Amino acid sequence: MSTAEAVRLCAALAQCEIALVRRDPVAPALLSQASRHASGLGPGPLVAAAASLARTVDPAAGGEGPAAARKVVQALCRAAACEAEAALLTGGRA
Repeated sequence: MSTAEAVRLCAALAQCEIALVRRDPVAPALLSQASRHASGLGPGPLVAAAASLARTVDPAAGGEGPAAARKVVQALCRAAACEAEAALLTGGRA
């Protein structure tokens, strides 16, 4: 992954994480966009899984089920962001 790809993905995933924490209804759309950015990159499968799960749950919904799904999506986003950040720290070689 190039440095430019890693920066773009880190920014997109940060937006996704903020939207998920705020229970913003645009979170699934942001994750779909981040998934397109990550396509073909190392973190791509993690972001795709997060986007797929986010489409099945209302991010603004209350209750234990939606909260648990949101946490899983957030964890997938964080793992993908860690991979992208590792690529930045290693000069795009991760």
